[in-house]
Amino acid sequence: MLIPFESDIFSLYHLFDIHVHVPVDANVEAFGQTYVEALAAGIPSVFTMSGVAPEFILNKENALVVDFENASEILEAIFELLSSEGLRKGLVHAGKLSVRSFEFSNMIDQLETLYEEG
Repeated sequence: MLIPFESDIFSLYHLFDIHVHVPVDANVEAFGQTYVEALAAGIPSVFTMSGVAPEFILNKENALVVDFENASEILEAIFELLSSEGLRKGLVHAGKLSVRSFEFSNMIDQLETLYEEG
């Protein structure tokens, strides 16, 4: 489904049963915030390891990870999410926890620590 530009992105995420974001390689990734946004919204997700994903995405812990340009793995991951409520719930819980480091207050604290140490 193609969705035109939506300014209320957080509400849009809540329409999804699952979220798939699979850039074609580690160096080509234009929507880095989507990893954080989808997990913060509690959407079970399928990702490739592009953009910021390698910094915090863990396969079968907070999302499902597939190889680049591998349609069969993407399809298999989608079916796995749709068929396992326990997996979805576990990924949602861990996903929400894993994005806490991206909260604004944490980022300000880290910036202050960086300035204090410098």
